[in-house]
Amino acid sequence: MKTATLGLFSLAIGEATALIGYGISMYKPNCAFACRSHFASAMLSCSGDDHFQGAHSHGAGPTSPDCRAGDTAWLTTLAYCINSTCTDVAPWRLEQYWADKCTGDPSVQPKWTYAEALVELEKSGPPTQELDEEAEMPVLNFTALYNQQSWETARGTLFHFEYAETMHSRYGIVLLVIGFGTPVFLTLLGYLPFMSSLLDKLKPRFVYPSLVGAYHVRALPFNLGNAPTIGQTWYIAMFLVLNIVLTAVGYRSYQPNIYFANRWEEIMGYISARTGVLAFALAPLVILCSGRNNILLWLTNWSHSTYMLLHRWVARIFALQVILHSIIELELYRARGDLATEQSAPYWVWGIVATLAVVIMVVISTLFFRKLSYEIFLIMHIILAVFVLVGSWYHVELLFQRKWGYEYWIYAACAVWFADRALRLLRVVKNGVRRAEVTAVTEDIVRVDIKNVRWDAVPGRHTYAYFPMLDPLRPWENHPFSVIPTALLMSRGHSMASRSGSSSSSEPQNPCPDVEKSGVTTTTSEQMRRCTSTSGISLYVRKSTGMTKALHSHASLLTLLDGPYPNNSTASVLRTDRLVLIAGGIGITGILPFIAHHSNVKLFWSVKQSAGGLVTDLEGVLSSLKEEQVAVGARLDVDAVLGGEAEVGWKRIGVVVCGPGGLCDDVRAGVARRGRAGSVVWELDVEAFSW
Repeated sequence: MKTATLGLFSLAIGEATALIGYGISMYKPNCAFACRSHFASAMLSCSGDDHFQGAHSHGAGPTSPDCRAGDTAWLTTLAYCINSTCTDVAPWRLEQYWADKCTGDPSVQPKWTYAEALVELEKSGPPTQELDEEAEMPVLNFTALYNQQSWETARGTLFHFEYAETMHSRYGIVLLVIGFGTPVFLTLLGYLPFMSSLLDKLKPRFVYPSLVGAYHVRALPFNLGNAPTIGQTWYIAMFLVLNIVLTAVGYRSYQPNIYFANRWEEIMGYISARTGVLAFALAPLVILCSGRNNILLWLTNWSHSTYMLLHRWVARIFALQVILHSIIELELYRARGDLATEQSAPYWVWGIVATLAVVIMVVISTLFFRKLSYEIFLIMHIILAVFVLVGSWYHVELLFQRKWGYEYWIYAACAVWFADRALRLLRVVKNGVRRAEVTAVTEDIVRVDIKNVRWDAVPGRHTYAYFPMLDPLRPWENHPFSVIPTALLMSRGHSMASRSGSSSSSEPQNPCPDVEKSGVTTTTSEQMRRCTSTSGISLYVRKSTGMTKALHSHASLLTLLDGPYPNNSTASVLRTDRLVLIAGGIGITGILPFIAHHSNVKLFWSVKQSAGGLVTDLEGVLSSLKEEQVAVGARLDVDAVLGGEAEVGWKRIGVVVCGPGGLCDDVRAGVARRGRAGSVVWELDVEAFSW
């Protein structure tokens, strides 16, 4: 699965043949292109009214390729200029240029090769007259001299234009590589010997705390969104500054210019192109961060929730680049007086489609709209993303016909998206069609038991479950759930006879009684389930407003599984002297798998009175713990919990928390505060599905 999104780097690998400056040359040999540009606007004897537009290529004139291919004056004039100015270019390169560019269409070859044109030129003698450039429509019907000043202007323009385009490509590659490589680099940096003690000091100060008070999992006031942690903010700030710098630097003006009337138009034209290319470069990264099969989840120790948050922030930067590109183009063409003509062009229309789709995506992606109906938001989000990609592709396809490689950025973005979707499908197929037993635990919580699913019992993982028969009109709907090995729920030990506001112990009880020894002749269905299941997973689901609302007791519910996927890297919290598990409500399901992976565990769990059935259902696994505290109908005092653990004298304490946003954020703030003030080293893992 680690190859899931290698499509991202297929772009970087393919740059050698894909982008301007990296395999694609715009105007080389520069001298020859300057010659053609110098004479391209002149009418020939064979020029007609059927103007050849040449894919918006620079220097295309109102003359067809067939006309140029057979026009003697055009061929000899161009050959003379090239022969006079390209003295340091190899003859074979000039022949190649002649075959590809002389007529404006490589499929239409001139009647003479370059060498033959030079022979004809020798026969007729050197030219003695320049083309009358002052004429309203100069006509080239003789072998003309080139004007040195005009040729220099064309040559300088083409050189600086290609330089600007090369910088666009270079900075796009830099942006993509740094965006992708930074998480990998920081993860590898953490493995250096001297980094361990340094990170212990940095984490509670510059990684764990939220940027805004105790808001991270829970939303900011007025549903303004989710504040990043300080650690996440470092990446966001770095990437924003990098975008600003790469948008603002690397421009060289050249005046007089054959494309731009003044320096302002020239620089605006370059900035417009730069913002467009940088937006394209960001697209694969935006999609990568949102994917379930994000290769960075396997290459780094960053969490899925972190990448989802970065997805939103990188997408906002992407939107800014798109909007800047559109505004600058609009103002540039308005200033040049070409706006009315350009607005009706198909390439412009598709650009507007993509821009509007981006703007709408930014609006509906706010937390307010996501909370209104996440399912509707998700469908609209995908549809609008398709419009962005399709609109962008047509925008550059209609304008350039794949001449300059801009479409490769879009191919890379599509490759990442399709790879993720294909791997999702493969995971579902690999897991097969399953039948789940659904058991009501409380009024709004059900347990979904899926037998014979043999996944490694690794903590901190989740799966996406499909229940297509619950709503046949929306069979694609799925939700993430923490994975609990069913075997963990069959733990033998001390069951809990009674629970009120705190934990208590009881007499040993075997959940799988021996009939011959006990004389019991009947067992409950619950006992049979626990005693006969040898493999499988269990999901605890709180019924909500979507697909899960229809979940009820069912003996054989059709189920599809896409997973398992990692939530966070658990290595750090498991390498501690003490592991403290803190859960709120159904968040207990996210931390139960940790019980079997550490020898010194203490559980703190607060649960509403109405969810007492969940406590009863988990008695078997809870009773296997030596230390646990369950508060039914009461809240946990997070500060007291952390303070009590710190006073025991452990040198390194791992804390795993899963539950409501307020609980997760309070634990985060408490761990960060105590990590800054005391001698205890704290490791934090927040298992929050706050995407």
